[in-house]
Amino acid sequence: MIVLTSHSIQIRKLTLTAVFLSLALILKTYFSIYIPMFGQNGMRIGVAGVFTALPAILFGPFYGMLASGLTDLLGHFLKPAGAYMPLLTLTACLGGFLRGLFWMLLRNCREKTVRIAVVVLVVCAAVFGLWNIWALSADGVDAGFYDRLSPGAAVDTDNMRLISRMLITRTANVSDPGGSLATYINFTTAGPVGFSIFGAVMLVADFVLSKRMTMAGQKGSIIKILLALLLAGMIVTTLNTVILREMFFASWKVLPFSVLWLPRAIEELIANTVNAYMVAILYGILLRQPALHRMVFPTSAPVAKS
Repeated sequence: MIVLTSHSIQIRKLTLTAVFLSLALILKTYFSIYIPMFGQNGMRIGVAGVFTALPAILFGPFYGMLASGLTDLLGHFLKPAGAYMPLLTLTACLGGFLRGLFWMLLRNCREKTVRIAVVVLVVCAAVFGLWNIWALSADGVDAGFYDRLSPGAAVDTDNMRLISRMLITRTANVSDPGGSLATYINFTTAGPVGFSIFGAVMLVADFVLSKRMTMAGQKGSIIKILLALLLAGMIVTTLNTVILREMFFASWKVLPFSVLWLPRAIEELIANTVNAYMVAILYGILLRQPALHRMVFPTSAPVAKS
């Protein structure tokens, strides 16, 4: 058996990361499409994310950051889609780093524990969001609340429920109380409910895809890979939406943030579900190779080929 030194392991990891990067660039350049959104190239549909995610899952955050950042940078110049935006390359690097980091945190967790944690979070978010919707509606607090007040009139919050009182207190003295209130209402109602819906969809996707993997003879769960990819993807999608809205596309500022974010989040959910399924299959196949298994788990015995 060949003994791999620390230096040779790093070289092999960089070499494989370069291979995955090449595959990602080919897929991004020739096998992806851009969907215009609000007059701009807002969303990209493709499977290049599979090969930018693999270095993060196999080798860790640094390699994920390298693969994702270079794919964004080189991919733009190979197939430009508008002006180059360096900040989006930085968020791509962050996304690759977070995929590897979340996977490191989740890899050794029991799948049953992860599922239970997701179910608890989904239920809590749904209850919190629905209760806020009911409380705000009962108190008559909505986006037009301040428009209905007489000029200079004081707001009596004593008889309001806690969430209503908090939002009114926080927005009453700002320069744009109506706009600020609408933002906070979306954050405390649509945000938790949307989170619970995404979590429920993720659990359904894990159940369906894990069953398909079991039928195909693969390990039967993708929940941890899906969670690592989806958490990183949602963080990056949110940051990218803020960057594009506040710094580049002035026309987006007239639209509510949720209107801009929601289609991008749905695309991220669908794309990462597909990517997680493919990554899980490739991860299982690659780890059957003894040399690669020793690179990923240097202190464990290699897995025998089936």
